[in-house]
Amino acid sequence: MRVVTDRRGFALEATLILLVLMASLAAAAVMGAAMVQRNAGVDYRGTRVNYAAEAGADNVMAQLETAMLDGLITDPELAALTPPVLPGFTITTRATRVGLPTPRTISNGPYSGLIGLNQQIDITVSAVDATRNRSDAVVSVNAQSIPLFQFGVFYEKDLEIHNGPPLTFAGWVHTNGNLYLSSDNTFFQDIITTPQSVFWQRKAYDEQRNGVWINNAAGVPVRLNFDSRSDPTPASFTTKSNTNFDGRLMTGAMGVTPLRLPLPVGMPPIELIKPRVAGDPPAVQNVKMAWKADYNIVVDLNLLTTPCAPGAMTVQPARVTPDPTPGSDCDQIFKGYRNRFLDGREDIGVDLLEIDIGRLMAWIDVAPAARRTNIMYVTFINGSAGDANRDYPAVRVRNGRALTHPITLATSAPLYIWGNFNDIGWQPTSFLADAVTFLSNEWTDAAHNAFTYTANATEMWVYAAIAAGHSATPCDWQNAGCDPAAFTPPALTANGSYGGGLENFPRFLENWGGSAAGRVLHYRGSLVSLFESEQAKLHRWSWRTYYNPPSRDWQFELRFRDPANLPPGTPTAGSVTQIAFRPVY
Repeated sequence: MRVVTDRRGFALEATLILLVLMASLAAAAVMGAAMVQRNAGVDYRGTRVNYAAEAGADNVMAQLETAMLDGLITDPELAALTPPVLPGFTITTRATRVGLPTPRTISNGPYSGLIGLNQQIDITVSAVDATRNRSDAVVSVNAQSIPLFQFGVFYEKDLEIHNGPPLTFAGWVHTNGNLYLSSDNTFFQDIITTPQSVFWQRKAYDEQRNGVWINNAAGVPVRLNFDSRSDPTPASFTTKSNTNFDGRLMTGAMGVTPLRLPLPVGMPPIELIKPRVAGDPPAVQNVKMAWKADYNIVVDLNLLTTPCAPGAMTVQPARVTPDPTPGSDCDQIFKGYRNRFLDGREDIGVDLLEIDIGRLMAWIDVAPAARRTNIMYVTFINGSAGDANRDYPAVRVRNGRALTHPITLATSAPLYIWGNFNDIGWQPTSFLADAVTFLSNEWTDAAHNAFTYTANATEMWVYAAIAAGHSATPCDWQNAGCDPAAFTPPALTANGSYGGGLENFPRFLENWGGSAAGRVLHYRGSLVSLFESEQAKLHRWSWRTYYNPPSRDWQFELRFRDPANLPPGTPTAGSVTQIAFRPVY
C-alpha cells in the first residue's frame, strides 16, 4: 500500500523558521552595528576627555614654571592655580602635599652631597565633558630646596677672591655668576661650582698669580693653571677639571645650573632685608625678614640716644612685644649713640643702635614662652644725608659669646659684630644686613674717632652664618667697553675699582698685623651674598690706611649640614622637577 505524504505544511513551517532566523540575524546585525557605533562613540569621548585631562596637567605645569625655578612651591602659589578653559569640558585642579618636607642627601648631579629638603606635591587634574565622561590625571612634583647656609660660600653675582694674607677655606663654594681667582696663597679644600665661567685672573685688571690651589678627591692640593678662557670648550675644560681636581671645579660646561632664590617675579634679592611695606602682597611677606620676625623694631633716628623712651622704638605687629613700660630691661639691652666711631671704609661717623645679646637672652629666658625671639628685625626711619647725626645708621651686637637659644638678627642697615660671638655653648645663629663688619675683642670706640691704625692683640672667634651685601668690581676689563679706571674713586689707584672680594666680604677697620703678626680671625659659618650693599657702598676698602687684615681661618660650619641646626629663617634656593604623570582609572 502506498503512503502519500503532504509536504506543503512542512515547507510553510520551514519558511517561517527561516524568516524568523533571518529577522533575528538582521536585528542582531543592526544591534551589533549600533553597539559598535556606541562603543566607538564612548571610546572617542573617553579619549577626548583623557586628552583634556592631560592638557590640563600641562597647563598646570606651565603655571608653576616660575615657582619651579627656586625649589619652593608655596601654598599661595598652589592656591593661585587656575584650571584651563577648554570648550566642551569642565577642568578642575586640586593640589595635595604628600607628607612633610624630608631632608635627603642629593645623590646625583653637580650638587651631589648637599642635603636638600624635599617636598612631594600631587596635583590632581579632572576633566568632565557634557555627557559626564570623566578622566583624572595626577602630576607629582618634587620641590627640592637647598638651604643657602649649607654652602661655605654662596654668591648670587660674580665672586672674586684675591686675598693678601693666606686664605684656606673649607666649605663648598658656589656662585651664580662668574668666578675670578688670582692669589699667591688661596687654598680651597672643598668643591667649587658655577653655572657661568671660572677665570684665573682678576676682574679689574690684568693680573694672574699662581697661588690658587684646589684639593682633589684625595685631599691633595693641586695648583690651578687653566680657566674658561684658556679652555673654552666644554670637553677641554671638563677633561682638565677631571684630571687635575677629580671634577671638583665645575662650571656650566659641566652641567652646573643656577640655584634660584624663592622670590616673587621681579623682586630683587635685597628686598629680603628691606622694611615692611603696608602693600606687600603675601608672596613678598613670605620672604621678607621683616615680616618673618618675632620682634620687629623701627628706630626713630631723632630719638636714637634714648631708644627706650616712648616713641623711640616702635614695635610693629609681631609675635613678641616689649614690656608695656620699658624699664631697666630695655635700657640694659639697647643703647643709642650718634657718631659713635668712624668707619674708615665709608669715611663716616656711625649712628649706632647697640644690642647687648647676652642681656637680650637673659630677658627672654625670664619668660621664654612669651618672649622667645627666633628672628629679630631692626630698621631706621627719619634718616638724613645732610645731618651728621642721622646720616649713617647701623646696628652693633656685643656680649654674644654665650647664647641660650637660636637667633637670627636682620636689618636693612650695616651691622657690626664686636668681639667673640657664639663661641660658648653654640646655637644656630645668622646675621642678615646691608654689610657686616668684624670688630676685634680689643676694639674701642674712642680709639677710632678718626683714621687710625690701632692694633689688636688676640685672636677672635665668630660662629654665625652671614647673608649680606658686597662691593662689586664694576666690569671685566677684558670685555669691550669696560674701563675700570673710570670707576676709580678720587685718590685711589687703579686697584680701587676692585670691590674687595670675598676676603673683604666680612669687613675690617683695624690693624690686625697681617699674617706675620699671627693674629687670626677664626670664622665658622656660611658666607652668603645675594646683592650689592646700598648703605655701605663705597669702594674704599683700600683707601688710606685704616686697616690691615688678620690671617683668615675660615671654614664652613659643619653643624649646618643637619637641617635641625640651621638658623631661623634660613633662605633657600633650588628647583622643582616633575617626577611622575599618571592617569587615574
